[in-house]
Amino acid sequence: MAQIQRSQPLYEQLMWRIKAQIASGVLHIGDKLPSVREMALIEGLNPNTVAKAYKALEAQNVIETVTGKGTFVHENKGIVDDKLLAQLRLKMTEIVIEAKRASIDAKQLHSWIEELYGEIS
Repeated sequence: MAQIQRSQPLYEQLMWRIKAQIASGVLHIGDKLPSVREMALIEGLNPNTVAKAYKALEAQNVIETVTGKGTFVHENKGIVDDKLLAQLRLKMTEIVIEAKRASIDAKQLHSWIEELYGEIS
């Protein structure tokens, strides 16, 4: 189980862990995720928290639930919605503002992005 971050809701933390596992290749398209109850036991979370995370991931087309079979990693067909792009841009803007405030130059930020892409790829 990953360390709990107090500043972020638990269901969002679980969502990010699952997304990170997909991005890093730990989980692949078609892989079956544990049931809500199983994931709750694994993560030490309330089943309602896991259900909320799964529902949000399904709304983002990250996973899909097949009735009677389970929940699976969904194929990303390169479709990125405008809302997600806007959210990402806002987060990047916040990071750049904080980096400038901390006197971190653009080359360092680029270096970190390239490093993280390599770790997650």
